[in-house]
Amino acid sequence: MARLKISGFLLGILLLTIYTQAQTFTDIRAGLTGVAESSSGWMDTDRDGDPDIIVAGEFFPGNQSSVATRTYMNQRNDRFDLSKKGIPDFFRGDFSIGDADLDGIDDLAIVGETANGNRLGTIYKGLANGSFTRTKVVFTPVRDGSIDFGDMDGDGDLDVILCGESESGVITQVYRNDRNLNFVLIDFNLPGIRRGVARWNDYNLDGLPDVFITGISKNSDNITQLFQNKGNGFSKNHSPFTGLKNSNLAFGDMDNDGDDDVIVLGETSNGRPMTHLYKNNRNGFSAVSASFTAVTDGFADWGDMDLDGDLDLLLSGMSDSGPVSKIYSNERNYRFRDIKAGIIPLYNSSGEWGDYDLDGDLDVVIAGLSAGQDLIARVYNNGVISNKGPAKTKVQVSNWETITPIPSRQEPIYYYVYSSSYSDVYKTGTKAYYLFISPVKKFPKDYILEEKFQSLLIQTFPTWPRIDQGNIVQNGFVTKAEADKSRARMIHEYQTKGFKLVEINW
Repeated sequence: MARLKISGFLLGILLLTIYTQAQTFTDIRAGLTGVAESSSGWMDTDRDGDPDIIVAGEFFPGNQSSVATRTYMNQRNDRFDLSKKGIPDFFRGDFSIGDADLDGIDDLAIVGETANGNRLGTIYKGLANGSFTRTKVVFTPVRDGSIDFGDMDGDGDLDVILCGESESGVITQVYRNDRNLNFVLIDFNLPGIRRGVARWNDYNLDGLPDVFITGISKNSDNITQLFQNKGNGFSKNHSPFTGLKNSNLAFGDMDNDGDDDVIVLGETSNGRPMTHLYKNNRNGFSAVSASFTAVTDGFADWGDMDLDGDLDLLLSGMSDSGPVSKIYSNERNYRFRDIKAGIIPLYNSSGEWGDYDLDGDLDVVIAGLSAGQDLIARVYNNGVISNKGPAKTKVQVSNWETITPIPSRQEPIYYYVYSSSYSDVYKTGTKAYYLFISPVKKFPKDYILEEKFQSLLIQTFPTWPRIDQGNIVQNGFVTKAEADKSRARMIHEYQTKGFKLVEINW
């Protein structure tokens, strides 16, 4: 985009007329059961190419309290049908989606509380027919917390971090995935929290996901902290975060510089709601002033809802003036605009972006409590990109202001691909642990490199398609230096665990 500089001794205000598309979100009246203490989101449970809906929480049929998990199958044309999928009824919890057993079908990690007061901490395995079945995985059961999949050690499988209130107190725990649905608790001495979340995110782009936590500690203090993944443990990063409770967070590269920033919402120690935006500096985070409504007891989610190349924000929760649900358009340079999307104000809420109608733009699923204590769960169709023609909006620009260039999103272009297996790849009669890894290559699309890697593996090792637990993973980076550093660290981590290195060069 061209750079525009206003200079000279001009008197008055210059009015620029810009054009923006119509910005509306419409309730499609999907007929979802409204819930409180909710967890909701999109998941293609039947693997038919469109996202379905999972909503879990407490509702009140006939004024009687009940707990339920509802799965709604996407039938296209704005229709969702209730379906039984074998997922347990729970509330005061969370779920995370990922292929824990590397069979190509997404599974569900779940924490929360059932109607009879029992707490949950387990994985439900996704089946080929679209249903789920409970596994023998046992995590410490918790409520009022979170669970999240992430490849902590870079070995190609998904590990787990969870937090919340267990029967014996407040915890934050990490479980290493040793394949075949065997998870081992690793004591990293992370602060236990409840009424908050613990999430993975590789903030410093070294290939190892770090840990971000926010909530109430076992000493009843509000904490918001970042812990860097060192490969053999976690060390506290001393970024100046404000400690919050009843809190939540969302990662997204809102300034298009190639790393994920974070927004944190919640409640301060004196009971005031707060929404803080933090810029990622790669060695830590710093606060950025942004005009978001301060909320607690809600959620946030980043997504490019208007297809202009930057991340916009979906935000919901309880503000000083009551519940709110807002969508903020990213105007670049840390400026955000409330588009008045018309989504019902909720708190005690959950939800996320998702393209349910496969039209290329992001729609919204949201659930929670309204100001009148009604239980709500709705789907909103994105009408931001429409054929109704442009709407004119006037923007005032001071005669002294310099408009800086708007950066384009920095997409990863340098990739390496790797896989690990326990196998007899050389047909010696003895199995061993192997790491297969490609060189760093510059490709416009990540899948091109992955397909090349797969092809060479099959040519070199004819038994590759039958190798036990083989799984291909690709990592993408904006610069080659970042990719090289991550690749070297990946090799080191595997070799220290006894894996034999196999370079797949071309």
